[in-house]
Amino acid sequence: MELHVWNRAFGLPSLDPECLAAIAFLSIAIPHDLWVLVESNNAGLSPNGALPALKDGARWIAGFDAIIEYVNTKSSGRSNIDRSLSPLQRAQITAYRSFIRKTCQPIVSLSLYVTPKNWVTVTRPLYSTFIRFPLQYEIPHTHHTRAATLTAHLAPLVRELGSTGEDDAAKQPVSTSFANLTAGSKSSQEKDAAEEKITTRVKLRNLLADVLDPIREKLRAGQHRNHLLGGSGPTTVDCLLVGYLSLLVYPDLPASWAKEIMQREFADIVQYTDALRPQMFPDGVGYQQPQAGDELSVSGWVSRGIEGLPQKLLGWDDGIPLDEAGLKQPSSAWVLLRGVLGVAAAVGSVVAYRAFVGTVVDVEVEDEIGAPVYAAATTTSAGTKSTQVAVGVHGGSEEKGERLPIFRAEDMLGLQL
Repeated sequence: MELHVWNRAFGLPSLDPECLAAIAFLSIAIPHDLWVLVESNNAGLSPNGALPALKDGARWIAGFDAIIEYVNTKSSGRSNIDRSLSPLQRAQITAYRSFIRKTCQPIVSLSLYVTPKNWVTVTRPLYSTFIRFPLQYEIPHTHHTRAATLTAHLAPLVRELGSTGEDDAAKQPVSTSFANLTAGSKSSQEKDAAEEKITTRVKLRNLLADVLDPIREKLRAGQHRNHLLGGSGPTTVDCLLVGYLSLLVYPDLPASWAKEIMQREFADIVQYTDALRPQMFPDGVGYQQPQAGDELSVSGWVSRGIEGLPQKLLGWDDGIPLDEAGLKQPSSAWVLLRGVLGVAAAVGSVVAYRAFVGTVVDVEVEDEIGAPVYAAATTTSAGTKSTQVAVGVHGGSEEKGERLPIFRAEDMLGLQL
């Protein structure tokens, strides 16, 4: 069997938590000589358009939960690593998986994809090492968009991470001409930056605590500190949890707030992850190159987009989920259609502009101003006379024997007449 996953990264066999969970399950459930890892990155081969995907002959099984069910059924239950759990615990597995995905996925997304420094300097360039041009621009953008959607409820925290850089010091004043005057300003800027950094760290710590405190309590309550649900060995819940925690504990990032907080305040959770890592991500797993038809290629990506174009044009909803939480990403057809529409709009704008500026419009101006000019002589209090000019307009107050307001043309025009 072939397990198709996203590429290796950060010393782990994949950069995706769901792929790591599937690798962990197969490593524990079945012998290593019965399956291989394939870094194809071709999510279009998966029935739900997402990795991990298990290929068994001509059959494809998509998603961590579906892979578990398929392997257990094929092995007649011999590969069921949850068989040591009580009936109540087995009934709660779905709830535990849902909790892990709902709470851990936004944090992993925030750390790898949304924190500006990590995304720009590490995660985004990482995709360019294993995805061909031009897909190396489209696929990372799709994952980044998904991560932004997952962390939309953390928008204030995201803005703080972007503004402070999490570990950036306050910038020096631009002008140093007046040292005595800027010294106090510099001190104030550094103080504000330090306070903002501390506030951001507290928020990040609380965000992690909402996830890790319940896990810590569950581990302490169990008979075995290295198994979340107890029992004689790790379960599928442990596989999923370690898949997500590994992307918080092991990556070396410029803004390593998740790793630092966990090592300082959740050392027992780090020990739990370290203890299960050798068993879930062993060195003996074999790798295989994707077959010609399974390899990610530009032609395959475009052909899938063209095949799905009629459904998009007719308004059918065939969005592809990017993970098992029900989140969707734009399909290749929709991405292609957006590109075509964008090019058409750009060309249309240029043509319209050139047609507009090249059109000569004849405007006929008719001079209908025939108002007489009145000179009114007034006598000032000093006995001198001054002459002021008024212009009457046809149909205006002049026909009624009234004079328009008097004004001095030289004053209005700023001229010396």
